[in-house]
Amino acid sequence: MAGQERIDVGAVRAALEQKQHPWVAEENHLTRLTSKERGRRLGVPLPDKAHRATLEQRAAAVRETVRGARPLADVAALPASFDLRNVSGQNYVSGIRDQGACGSCVAFASVAVMEGTARYGPRVPSMDIDLSEAHLYYGYGSTVGVTCDTGWMPLPALTFCTTGGITFEAEWPYSAGNSNGGSLPAGWSQHRAKATGTQDLTNKVDQIKAHLLATGPVTGCLIVYTDFFSYRSGVYEQASGREEGGHCLAIIGYDDAQGAWIVKNSWGTGWGMNGYGLIRYGECYVDTWSNIAVTGATVRRWTDAKKVLGGYCTGHDRNGWVYVQDNGWLHVGGTSGTAHVAMFDDLLTAKEKSAYVNAYSDDGLITQTYAY
Repeated sequence: MAGQERIDVGAVRAALEQKQHPWVAEENHLTRLTSKERGRRLGVPLPDKAHRATLEQRAAAVRETVRGARPLADVAALPASFDLRNVSGQNYVSGIRDQGACGSCVAFASVAVMEGTARYGPRVPSMDIDLSEAHLYYGYGSTVGVTCDTGWMPLPALTFCTTGGITFEAEWPYSAGNSNGGSLPAGWSQHRAKATGTQDLTNKVDQIKAHLLATGPVTGCLIVYTDFFSYRSGVYEQASGREEGGHCLAIIGYDDAQGAWIVKNSWGTGWGMNGYGLIRYGECYVDTWSNIAVTGATVRRWTDAKKVLGGYCTGHDRNGWVYVQDNGWLHVGGTSGTAHVAMFDDLLTAKEKSAYVNAYSDDGLITQTYAY
């Protein structure tokens, strides 16, 4: 019986042929699952009838815009394409993850937004930042009744990232259903990332693009149909299959020539183009349903062994800054003006000697340093 629930990729290809092959379908680890098992890879509660009608009106307007019938505001000021994986040759997007058999996609999309913003804001693509989806979903989520079966929404998830922040993956590693028995360690708040605020860009296509260019990724929720699981490449638009549920992913770029968003999914590298995909503007509500971003992201942690690559100061009191390898510009602290000058001098000496330093950055302010 289970085998009969596998996705018939041949039937998907036949439907795509009728639509002149807008995208490519292939068998993968998801198409071999049962319908129930596939549902565990989703995780956004479906909208009610009234909300769905609103979403459809929004999506229809976006599709009309794509056909050129109605121009977007300020669209001429935006470049024709943008990809956070290749900004002047630099990649600001964290690696592909796999949510497994748990409806925790919102945590993965929200963490992708946090990690991408933390890297892209200071323009430090090499920043080592791997945040804990487990903390967000099983920690914060559980306080508001979230489970693998209920799913969640991006705004409350990213609001927790703003009010409390989330720790790093090493502190609470993810497993589907928290089967590894992970929990939040004592002192986690000394090792966390925190959003400076949230921004709702739902149904604001031009503003989503502008935010990508200036700040970082944005979440996107969509209705998943059966054929989406077999997506391999090309620009996805629903061609066949039934509605399977709601899902959340991260929008990391766009391409006007193809009329598509570039998205990062949480189904491992076996789906799509090594975990990434293209979804047509206005398709399945991806740009008209819960497009949430953060205004910035700060990090609290030790830098580990890094070198000081630059420094500057102004005539103002306690205004010395240093550029720490893989961490960007950090403000030098100190409990007094004298302590500030001494710390700044130590860091500049380390730079001159090409010595390694381990600095504690408290949301961009260095409060402790060790040189060796």
